[in-house]
Amino acid sequence: MTDDERQTLTQTLDALDRLMRMFQAERMVYLACAFASFALLIYAGVLMFSSGKIDPTQLGLIFGASGLTSIAGGRVVLFLNRAFNLVEDIVRRLAGLPGRAG
Repeated sequence: MTDDERQTLTQTLDALDRLMRMFQAERMVYLACAFASFALLIYAGVLMFSSGKIDPTQLGLIFGASGLTSIAGGRVVLFLNRAFNLVEDIVRRLAGLPGRAG
């Protein structure tokens, strides 16, 4: 690896580090949403077992909590996927490989 390639890779990793720090607050919000949705799921489960029946309120809690989990998890995965695609593109370019399709 030449000095130019090392410098490019170092700059890319530094940019990725800055990007991760910049969106750290957003990831913390999504993590808090995931914890809140898990608490809602536990609460709905306790309500169902204690009452011995399922009513629309409990179903609403379950669907709401699972939707919140999906949204929070999906956003974090999307962000990390884009960040690592950036690194993959740089490494491919440095290795002389063709870029990713799409």
